[in-house]
Amino acid sequence: MTLISDLLKTRFDELHAHAKAAIHRHQQLDMADELKLLSQSITSNDSRDSYGRGGIISDFEQQLSQLFSTQSCLFLPTGTLAQCAALKCYSQLTGRSYVGLHPTSHLLLHEHRAIEQLWGLNVAEMGTYNQVLTIDDFGKLDPATTAAIIIETPMREIGGQLPSWSDLTTIKAWCKEHGIKLHLDGARIWQTTEFYQRPLAEIASLFDSIYVSFYKDLGGISGAALLGSDKLIDQARVWARRAGGNPITLYPEVIAARAGLNKYLSAMPQFVDYTRQLCDALRCAPLSIVPANPQVAMFHLHFDMSAQDLAARIVSYAQHTGIIVLPLPRSGSKQTCVCEISIGDRAVVHQPNYWAEHIQACLAQ
Repeated sequence: MTLISDLLKTRFDELHAHAKAAIHRHQQLDMADELKLLSQSITSNDSRDSYGRGGIISDFEQQLSQLFSTQSCLFLPTGTLAQCAALKCYSQLTGRSYVGLHPTSHLLLHEHRAIEQLWGLNVAEMGTYNQVLTIDDFGKLDPATTAAIIIETPMREIGGQLPSWSDLTTIKAWCKEHGIKLHLDGARIWQTTEFYQRPLAEIASLFDSIYVSFYKDLGGISGAALLGSDKLIDQARVWARRAGGNPITLYPEVIAARAGLNKYLSAMPQFVDYTRQLCDALRCAPLSIVPANPQVAMFHLHFDMSAQDLAARIVSYAQHTGIIVLPLPRSGSKQTCVCEISIGDRAVVHQPNYWAEHIQACLAQ
């Protein structure tokens, strides 16, 4: 089912490119300006990697290993490759073919089930779609056949909710008892330190491996990293090569990832605090906030109208004001729809009430 017409999507993209203000994510420069700015971050000590070895990529992998206190790190083109390669390694290590996934896992919803169709593993779904994982969800798993479990933190499809620290430690103990590897889908892990009140390294210590993304919260061009033991990373390098994920160089992606990490990591607490203030300002608007009290710098807004209707209002408002008050809805039905908001440097230049007033005005059209 097509939620939004192609005409509206095209017009939204045109308006977004020239908007004077937009609520979602970071400011995106045009390609020439972005590359010029990134070139200014290159130092005299930087050099190209060769097939993922040496130069800037090795330096950046070491920086990430230190940040997360892991033995090794592997920079890869995509998170899809990073996570599937890790799971394949764990399957070979344990001789088990099943992986435990929440129903909202990226591997199930957005990768055409590559974990099964391409990598030859089996999926054991666990948990309830609109709730975070707890130890109670592990009862249906067969430890004898389960190689690994993925936990996403924060969980994108349910508005950035997170498992409690207590639940994570209980899950870790259960996995250790049964010889099951625990992997973190940490695409947005950068946002979580405020909720857990712990540094990234302490959060990472609960997991056997971690995947992180560089373009979602950190404004990179693309790219991901897999962090874990020396043995895991050595094996993952082989699988990345087999899967065609080892190009001759990745230095442009690494430069952008490094620049984004340096620019945005320290700003995450500010973005989280701003998100809470913004949601407080939105409580009188005709919408629902999920979760009701956001835990990170992202949340979902639910509306009692179709995606096409809301998209038309967003576009109309942008045409008249130059302001993109919401991203286009990412899901919905004939009666309801959902927008996902990720707070970045574009939103925080305005007070939360600025966005609350403009969103209400847009919805009142």
